[in-house]
Amino acid sequence: MKRIMLMAAAALLISARISAQNAVQIQTQTEAEKQNRSAATIQTQNQYQNYGQMTSEQKQLRNEERKALKKQQKELKKQQKQLRKHEASMNLEQRRDQTRATTGNRGARTTSPMRNTTRGPRQSGPGKK
Repeated sequence: MKRIMLMAAAALLISARISAQNAVQIQTQTEAEKQNRSAATIQTQNQYQNYGQMTSEQKQLRNEERKALKKQQKELKKQQKQLRKHEASMNLEQRRDQTRATTGNRGARTTSPMRNTTRGPRQSGPGKK
C-alpha cells in the first residue's frame, strides 16, 4: 500500500511538472507569436504609411532635379535666342552687301531697251493741229 501511494505521489509530481512545462512552453510560444505579430503589424503600418508617399528627402531630391532641369532649359532658350539674333543680323548684312554689289550706280535709265521702240514717231492725231 505504501508502495502504491508512493508511486501515485510520484506520478502526480511528474504529471504536474509536465503540465507546468507545457504551460511555460505555451506561454513562451504565445509571447513569441505576439512579438512576431507586433513586428509584422509595425512593418505593415510602415509600408502603408509610406505607400504612395515620398519622404522629405525624396521630395527634396526631386525638387532639386526639377530646378536643375528648368535652369538648363532656360539657358538653352537663351542661347537659341542669341543664335537667332546673330543669324538674322548676318543675313541682313549679307543681303545688303548683295544688293550693293548687284545694284551699284547705274544711273537713272536702265540698259534694257524701251518697250515701244517698234513704233514710229508719233503723229499728231485728229484732235491736235
